[in-house]
Amino acid sequence: MNSLESLNSLLKTMKTILKAAGAQDHQLSVIPKEYKTKTLALAFDWLHDIYMSDDYAKVLKVWNLLPEAVWSNYELLGVTDLTEQRLLISESKGLLKLWKTNRPRLFINRQTEICENCEEKATFTYKDNFKQCSYCGTVEETNE
Repeated sequence: MNSLESLNSLLKTMKTILKAAGAQDHQLSVIPKEYKTKTLALAFDWLHDIYMSDDYAKVLKVWNLLPEAVWSNYELLGVTDLTEQRLLISESKGLLKLWKTNRPRLFINRQTEICENCEEKATFTYKDNFKQCSYCGTVEETNE
């Protein structure tokens, strides 16, 4: 397993909890391209430190009080202000602060390039194996 795969694997493990804590979707994947080994190592260490933090453990503990399907149903139905939701928000503050502090640029998952569809210079947001053009909205599969 190379460094980028290790980083993506750890990020995939943490994705649900980070999203529940309020991390933005476009920050929860890495643009598939070549990175220097040092850049990947620093990003992995930063992410691993968050994974091992007390703040992450607190949010995980609250999240695990209910099955993931229940949390999804709350979101789908627009249910808010239940005790467990308030507790999750309260415990998420520390984790979100860690996520926003010294975050490596590789988690800022937007890149400006020329769109093949509309032929405009646009910002692409990368998510999973796809990228979306901010100008025309076209979604393209990335070559990972």
